[in-house]
Amino acid sequence: MKKFSKAALILVGTLALASGASAQRPVTVGVSWSNFQEERWKTDEAAMKAQLAKLGARYISADAQSSNEKQISDIESLITRGANVLVVLAQDNEAILPAISRAKEEGIPVIAYDRLIEDPSVFYISFNNREVGRLQAQMIYNVKKAGNFAFIKGSPSDPNADLLFAGQMDG
Repeated sequence: MKKFSKAALILVGTLALASGASAQRPVTVGVSWSNFQEERWKTDEAAMKAQLAKLGARYISADAQSSNEKQISDIESLITRGANVLVVLAQDNEAILPAISRAKEEGIPVIAYDRLIEDPSVFYISFNNREVGRLQAQMIYNVKKAGNFAFIKGSPSDPNADLLFAGQMDG
């Protein structure tokens, strides 16, 4: 997790500096969270805020509360509030595309955080999800070699779920 967060923060910082914000005005990084119900996102947010503060950047965010419509509206709001870079944890990788197009029109770089957004202009930060699935399966096999196993695959709108499952089947 630390390597992942560090890589994400380096990319955010690099894009923030490259986004063309003037020296008089601090870079503003807007983060659109799909929801803020998972403990992990709170940990990630704290790390982002700390690193951006070290870089002299401003952090603004919005919680879509698991709503596609709210996330699109949130991204519009982050742009209006001055975001020079957007980090998006997409609720739905297809429903988000109109908001991504708006950011692209404004010349704002977008980073897909942990969940793939299938748009060639979007940077993507994640783990090797297929390898994670393979490692999960291997660990289960190490503990229990035979039996009945249930797979909870994840959201149908998250391509990572398919990659994890494929890795689990490889393992």
